[in-house]
Amino acid sequence: MKRIHLLFGTSLICLLCLLPAGLYAAQEKVLASYFDILVDSPEGTEVTGRIHLERNKDVHTMPVPEGYHFEILRQPEEALFRIETRYDLSKRMMGVLEVDKGKSTPSAPRNYRMIVALKDGDRQLEKFDVNVRIVKQTLWSLLYERYLPKTLRNPRMYGNKKCTDAEIGAMIEEVERNGGKFEGFRSYGTKPQDFDGRNTIEHDWTSIASKIGQMGYAYAASEVYGPEGRTDKRERLKNALYKAILAYTRSVPVEGDDVMIDGKPIGDCTGDGFSLLEADGIIGRQVPTHQWTMTDPLVVPALHLMPGLLEGMKKGDETCLQVHDALVRYFQIFMSVIKSRRAIDNPDERWGEIRDTLYSSGAWADANLGHRSRTMLALPLIWADYNRPMTYVQYWYEDFYGGKPFEGFSFQPGWSPHGVVSDVSYWMTKYNIPAHRYAQSGFQPDGTVSHHIGHGTDAAMVAYGFEWLTECSEGYACFRDTPFKIADKHYQFQLDRLLEVYPKLFYKQRMDFLVAGRSFLHDMRRFALKTYPNAVRSLFRARSRDTRLERAEELEEVCRRLKENTYEHSGTHAYWVNEFLVHRRGENEPSFYASLKLKSERTVGAEDFDRKVRHSWHMGYGILPVKVDGDEYSDKVLKNFDWHALPGLTEEWRTDPFPLEGGSQASLPGKNKIAGVLSDGLNGMGIYHHLPAETYSSASAFKSYHFIEDKIVLLASGIAREREGQQKDIATFVDQTALRGTLTWHANGKRHEIAPGESVNIAEPVEGVCWLHQGKKGYVLLPEGKLQLLIKTGKEINATDPREAGGKPNFIIAIGHGSVPGEEWSDACRYIQLPNVSAEEMPEKVEALLGSLELVQKPKSAHAAYSADEKTWQYAFFRPDEIEAGGVKVVSDDVAEIMLRDMGDGWVLSVGNPMPDGKKQTLSFTLSLALNPGVYAYPVPGMNPYEGETVTVASEGARSRVTVELPDIRDAARYGCQSDLYSAVPVVVRIPKAF
Repeated sequence: MKRIHLLFGTSLICLLCLLPAGLYAAQEKVLASYFDILVDSPEGTEVTGRIHLERNKDVHTMPVPEGYHFEILRQPEEALFRIETRYDLSKRMMGVLEVDKGKSTPSAPRNYRMIVALKDGDRQLEKFDVNVRIVKQTLWSLLYERYLPKTLRNPRMYGNKKCTDAEIGAMIEEVERNGGKFEGFRSYGTKPQDFDGRNTIEHDWTSIASKIGQMGYAYAASEVYGPEGRTDKRERLKNALYKAILAYTRSVPVEGDDVMIDGKPIGDCTGDGFSLLEADGIIGRQVPTHQWTMTDPLVVPALHLMPGLLEGMKKGDETCLQVHDALVRYFQIFMSVIKSRRAIDNPDERWGEIRDTLYSSGAWADANLGHRSRTMLALPLIWADYNRPMTYVQYWYEDFYGGKPFEGFSFQPGWSPHGVVSDVSYWMTKYNIPAHRYAQSGFQPDGTVSHHIGHGTDAAMVAYGFEWLTECSEGYACFRDTPFKIADKHYQFQLDRLLEVYPKLFYKQRMDFLVAGRSFLHDMRRFALKTYPNAVRSLFRARSRDTRLERAEELEEVCRRLKENTYEHSGTHAYWVNEFLVHRRGENEPSFYASLKLKSERTVGAEDFDRKVRHSWHMGYGILPVKVDGDEYSDKVLKNFDWHALPGLTEEWRTDPFPLEGGSQASLPGKNKIAGVLSDGLNGMGIYHHLPAETYSSASAFKSYHFIEDKIVLLASGIAREREGQQKDIATFVDQTALRGTLTWHANGKRHEIAPGESVNIAEPVEGVCWLHQGKKGYVLLPEGKLQLLIKTGKEINATDPREAGGKPNFIIAIGHGSVPGEEWSDACRYIQLPNVSAEEMPEKVEALLGSLELVQKPKSAHAAYSADEKTWQYAFFRPDEIEAGGVKVVSDDVAEIMLRDMGDGWVLSVGNPMPDGKKQTLSFTLSLALNPGVYAYPVPGMNPYEGETVTVASEGARSRVTVELPDIRDAARYGCQSDLYSAVPVVVRIPKAF
């Protein structure tokens, strides 16, 4: 079926208007799921929770028939309640239950059941049960009590500013003399399409909303205007807020016919008056796709006004009724969606092809749910009615796409608005969104999380991703121990990732900056020591009394060890979807932490939101930092960085600024298909074809990374210039970090030292083995051909961002390849990083390495590494070829990563597919040794372990033919419709030796 636009649903609504009344009546949906009232409530007390009709969403174009009304058909003998049929100011019909004359509710809690009917005249349309809970505290009061204090802790919810009492006094006077309007804003009386200058009216709106929010904060907390302030001043501020809210909300178009274009309504749906302005170029894209910027500032004023507002409404106060109706109307923009994102059959849109419910989690399936939750949790309190639906925006309802082939389908699959409390509770469970394909927001099966996926899959483990994982706890806490509490599995989802993923990325109380997303320049120690444990505590506090969590004690222990700086972990972990690997030691052995971040046509590096100086352009291009002390790449060190010289990068050493144009992901995914990481749990490797798609970068290279115990090896070959660039030399950067101690280097038979604070710019030709040392790390360079050793320190380093540089000089070690690699200087290099060594140990370490390591390169084709000490072989194939190391030749039919480890009584064979497309079914290769033939099943690692497929070993005399069955599209159902993402999963089998 071709693309179906949302007009289909609107047409369906119009068609229903023409159907016979009896047929339409049979389709009425009554929203009446929850009611409560306090014990000992006297006659006339209204039950909290009214009866609503789903059709209320359409009253703007299709009024409720005049004969509709509610009746109580049956209630217990005491007949406690009566019912009235009322309409709000927007003509929505409601059934209102009140304590009957001469009656009062019991003094003890109980459930009171009755049967109610919706009738059209004398004809009964629907009959339904109503259960009124008689309670000591209403659910509304409990939710209000829990959420209200949190709103004052987030500046977004009161306009981002705390004004002085004098400023508030001036704002009150301004509002009073202008009929509720703030001065200087043309948006009050100007049609959006007539606004002078494009993309400006929405900034008026957000500015006015912020001013109202600031007044609301004063109403909540000021010593003069707050609850403990002067009564007359507080009353004056309340009335000013009422005026300001009415004037503002009336100026913002909501319904489609609030904006007329060429004499026709801009749209047919509620919310269109706001959200469709973007499609017509009347407003920009940012505000209507980030609706919370319009609604959040009104949360504090609305919630703190609510008790008085509700009291006034009970008394029939016209202003209170108007303010509440205005708030309900205005907050409809919260769930309005711009035109392009309403497409349900466009796989390139933000939430994928929503019609395909196996591969899309529907609308709003992204990390912005954390932002949306602020307003969302306020809606039950503003509605003050459990059964009024969360939104009247029609395309969220399941009847919008009525009939075949859309039966049972909705914009958010599985949900249709039916009562704000249950609606919001439902949305609190939508944080746990799985990604199914590359370039799709969600939690990846390897443990990473992706959010901004306009260009490719990203790793947003701090900014966006961590909030997406953990901010749900605030909602969980609101609903704990209520009928709307969150199921245990949602708590467990968060706990599993807090326990299994994040601690592996913490080293010496710091988070890995490579996968921090847009937060890469933030204080990663603060994240590990404050943000993370606070999230753990919030999760535990959010539990209901009967919530059951597995391994909660382990998570508490991790937090304790983090605080004491005793947390250690040993292992190698491949986050294969995001092409990221961690190799670390520390449990009963000298500790260190190495990580590798690649990117490809499938993935991107870290976002950069700085509008003046870009930093993270090269993050993802084979970046390889190694930590021993833990603060080698702290935020203070990174602020002094030359970001053209990231550890592990092979690129032109440019001196000009990175491009600012192109948004936060301007450096784009790579143009390369080959990028992958592989681990057997103990050691690991990476393969990477450096081939940037953006035109600022200038080089290409074939690179492999080998992590074998305390040896971190980089091999690069086929290094070439792809673009003119600045015509600066291309270099492979070994390291850049703070120069806190003597930098020792030994080359061409001579030893040299560079003192802290010294500024040098060294370019030393080297043809033999050389080594360097600083801090607790050693570096060994093994030239292939003529190599140029480059060292810069202190003032010789071109710090990318002078605004941030703190005057504490770094040092850079690099290997120069010349302006045109392969002419004067080698187009290949090999180097090794050694953690936990001293300068005095380096000569002995170098000699040992030369005796135990064999590193082999075939340009543009294959790399191999062998360590005799660990009896470990690693092979990286950029194309089908053969290569030998350590006496074992491998002939590969495919692009592949292959590792082999001799365990004495058996072999550990690991294989990775670094060019996943979701379609490749097998990888095959031949080893020049005899493995025990057989068919070996492998488990699939990750957050949802599966029984994987098989590795077949066939004997060919003294050789072994290996065929690896890969997850592919045929196995989609087996892998939860995530087979695309599992196609690069590490395949690890143990093969016993035949004795």
